[in-house]
Amino acid sequence: MTTIAVGLDHSPESEAAARWAAVAAIRRDARLLLVHGYAPTGTAQGLAEFDIENIRDAAIARADAVAAALRDDHPTLRVDTLIRPDLPIPLLLKVSEEVRLLVLGHHRAGWLERLTAGSVSAAVAARAKCNVVTVPFGNLCFDGPVVAAIDVDAPSEQALQSAFDVAREIDQPVTVISAISDDAAPEEISDAYARAEALLAPWRQRYPDRHVTIQLINGDPHRSLAEAVPHASLLVISRPRSGVLFPAWITSVTRAAHHASKYPVAVVDHSVS
Repeated sequence: MTTIAVGLDHSPESEAAARWAAVAAIRRDARLLLVHGYAPTGTAQGLAEFDIENIRDAAIARADAVAAALRDDHPTLRVDTLIRPDLPIPLLLKVSEEVRLLVLGHHRAGWLERLTAGSVSAAVAARAKCNVVTVPFGNLCFDGPVVAAIDVDAPSEQALQSAFDVAREIDQPVTVISAISDDAAPEEISDAYARAEALLAPWRQRYPDRHVTIQLINGDPHRSLAEAVPHASLLVISRPRSGVLFPAWITSVTRAAHHASKYPVAVVDHSVS
């Protein structure tokens, strides 16, 4: 059976991620795995054994409560838990080697995280071995288009495949967006549309039941991708082509869209099949 994993902590964002993942698991006939790594970090690593036991008990209670709520909402859904005395990022990266999809809560980034991409969701999305979806708190929507952000000159087949597959699963249209410079001449805009249409021709044939829209967006893609389609169900964007190197993630459009998006973001890797 396919497994969808969720990174769980004590935040409302991770609970929103679990709710989103539960719906995705039902649609894919998959089981749901709630993953909670509770090892203390930083100065908390010197805590006494009694305090560690309290942290462990709180992690177990949290996972059990979320699992029980999901089972109440979705009686046919299989929900399992994995609670380990590990740091969250290494544990989630290990889990990503064994599951089809990893879903994480998207915490709003502070100024330090914007400079360093220091959040758990950003760090895992940059290096996971499977596709990753990050879900902001309060955004649980399957009623808008699935948006694929691509470069028409170097498109990600995996991003397009994921977008069309999800759109079919939730019975929604696909919007393909690509950035173009503010000062592009009319003939350059026409040429970009023509190349996008040519790129999508085989996808339209493969998914004739999906309505597909092409949208060129002006300006810096670091700022505009996440706001191009206000009511999207999901934004699908590929990891930097240079791989999982941290500097590549820091400067990438993917990282910027991940931080700015108000709806779930799927980060896919070119190497993931």
